[in-house]
Amino acid sequence: LTPEEMTKLTGLQHDLGLTPDEVAAFRVSAFLVAFAAAKEAGGAISADGEHELSTIRTFLSIPNAEIAPSLRELDHYRLLRNIHDGAVPVISVPGLLTQKGESPYWREAGAILEEKVVDRQYVGGSQGVSVRIMKGVSYRVGAQRGHLVSTTGVVPVSNGELVITSKRLIFVGTAKGFNIRLDKVLNLELHSDGVTVTDGNSKPHVVKFSDASNTDVVGAILSYAVNHFAV
Repeated sequence: LTPEEMTKLTGLQHDLGLTPDEVAAFRVSAFLVAFAAAKEAGGAISADGEHELSTIRTFLSIPNAEIAPSLRELDHYRLLRNIHDGAVPVISVPGLLTQKGESPYWREAGAILEEKVVDRQYVGGSQGVSVRIMKGVSYRVGAQRGHLVSTTGVVPVSNGELVITSKRLIFVGTAKGFNIRLDKVLNLELHSDGVTVTDGNSKPHVVKFSDASNTDVVGAILSYAVNHFAV
């Protein structure tokens, strides 16, 4: 939206006799069209795109409350850009004892998942048929013992927070957790709603996030932290 275009639109509003209230009736829908157009192929919005949207929002005098979801999305994209540029956030994690030179970068609520037995039952058993031989005496034929079948499932075993620092990957949980130095991580697998961490000392740690909206942020910070690890 160039200055020339803004001048033209202002003149058109005057020529059509549109009041501010009449403009307000369509300003949000106009902004949302621009917002969708500003998204790149990967679904993100560049710094230039954000600047253009800010210009449009100012020109249309749109209150923040009317486009709150879009503004939160812009904050999300800006955070990702900053991380990719090396400007990771530094946060406070109450109760976390940090090591010398260690900075906490992110905390994400979630739960550790593990495969557990969720049900057991006997199957295949038969009571057979009772045949009477004489008064008070019977004989049961065809009876078979059943066998125990266990059903397993992946279930949450500890709720808490995944904390990413400049030196460690930590899960602080209600029942169990883990504390892995970043240079000991053998594999990181990011999922749509969580992450699997393998360090070689135990079975992989699977964490499912309570809210999947920040999964890409977690992935970006993990990538930065692992690639910039220093003892």
